[in-house]
Amino acid sequence: MFKLLDRIEEWTCVAMLFFMAILAFANVIVRYLTTFSFSFSEELLVNLFVWITMLGASIATRKGSLLGVTYLFDRMPSWFKKFSTVVIVLCGITLFGLLTMHGIDMVKSEYRSGMTTYSMALPMWIFGMAVPVCALILVLRTIQRGVQEWKGLSIPQAKTCPEVDHK
Repeated sequence: MFKLLDRIEEWTCVAMLFFMAILAFANVIVRYLTTFSFSFSEELLVNLFVWITMLGASIATRKGSLLGVTYLFDRMPSWFKKFSTVVIVLCGITLFGLLTMHGIDMVKSEYRSGMTTYSMALPMWIFGMAVPVCALILVLRTIQRGVQEWKGLSIPQAKTCPEVDHK
């Protein structure tokens, strides 16, 4: 199941980024050659950027590439690394769980109020869905990454001696 989610995240980001680059480039060319511009493009680009940012955070979480300070963690005893991993995962689940709940409230509010985007007149809740959907994915990715970290810490590490030549 996670392999499918991996591909969906990555290809969605690729497609959105490609579309955003083409749209921004076309808008610049049209604006340069004429007095006309795509008025909807800025609004659409900003909203797609929110989706890409949230999906990118999910991809980074899966790969363990989010900002982290490993200097201290690498020097901790094994038992404290495990404890720290649990605390970090619980904090991440709490953060992204709260973001999911508040995102759902935001989308419900946008839906009930009938808010629309200024230039495209599309319902705002469509773009607002990026927050709860991706925050929920981030909860899953945080758990997935925590399990991977725990398993990695549970495997006994071979002690190496720098004085011994391993030829």
